[in-house]
Amino acid sequence: MERQKPNLLLRVKNLDQTVKFYSDVVGWYSDWKDVNKRIARLNLSNGEPIAIITEKKDLDCSPYLEKIFSEPLPKGKFYIVTKDIENLYLRLKKINQQKVELIIEEGFGQTLFITDPDGYILSLWEELFLPDNEILELYRNGIQMLEDSIRGLNEKDFDLVRAKGKWSIRQTIFHLIDSDITTLHKIKFALAESGRDYIRNPYDPNLWELGTNYRTRKVNKTIMLFRYLREHVLELCEEIPDALNRSVLVNGSSKEEVRNMIKMVAGHARGHIQQIWETRTVHKK
Repeated sequence: MERQKPNLLLRVKNLDQTVKFYSDVVGWYSDWKDVNKRIARLNLSNGEPIAIITEKKDLDCSPYLEKIFSEPLPKGKFYIVTKDIENLYLRLKKINQQKVELIIEEGFGQTLFITDPDGYILSLWEELFLPDNEILELYRNGIQMLEDSIRGLNEKDFDLVRAKGKWSIRQTIFHLIDSDITTLHKIKFALAESGRDYIRNPYDPNLWELGTNYRTRKVNKTIMLFRYLREHVLELCEEIPDALNRSVLVNGSSKEEVRNMIKMVAGHARGHIQQIWETRTVHKK
């Protein structure tokens, strides 16, 4: 059987050091390495691979990767869905792995942040249980939560940041809504053709920020789109009896149900809305 190609690429300074770090600390393993071209493939705990390459600007990585792949910025975050995070966290604390942080959102999920030797932040996310009615309520409430978070702000206020290097309120709004938009595509396929194969097409938030000009666009129409998009999905969930059970098979291996997709974007938006309030607090707005 043909080996699955990675859709995530990390550029690192020392290939062997990085492979050893992810093997010893996170429990992933490398099943392939090209010593001459200094590229390796890591297999993750969820069965998916990622590619690691030394910082050679002239090397064409495309033969080793999926046609569509993502590449985090230097010292940027990348997210992996996994299980058994708490035990990994306890083990890392026991061996004095300092650069780790566990954040738990009751009923939604927990995220373990691990900083690797190159400064990348590995964000391992594990879903926690939440009843279906509460998932839909969290998703529905996001509409009002976002609108409340920007009430009273003027156009200049949207460019405020909570700290140096962080996204502005304006950028945060466009990012959280774009995440809803990109997930809508998968939700609609699951609702209309439950069980079908679905090829994941990952998007890089930093490229979208640059490519669609987050920094200067006005937010009003996009806020309206957010409301209508979520109301549309909620209406479908009411009309289709087994809507939350419907699913797609992502990249031929991972089953994703509508309930999980809705829960993911609901929690994602909630987290960024909290950041908007933090920014307002910093600037007393």
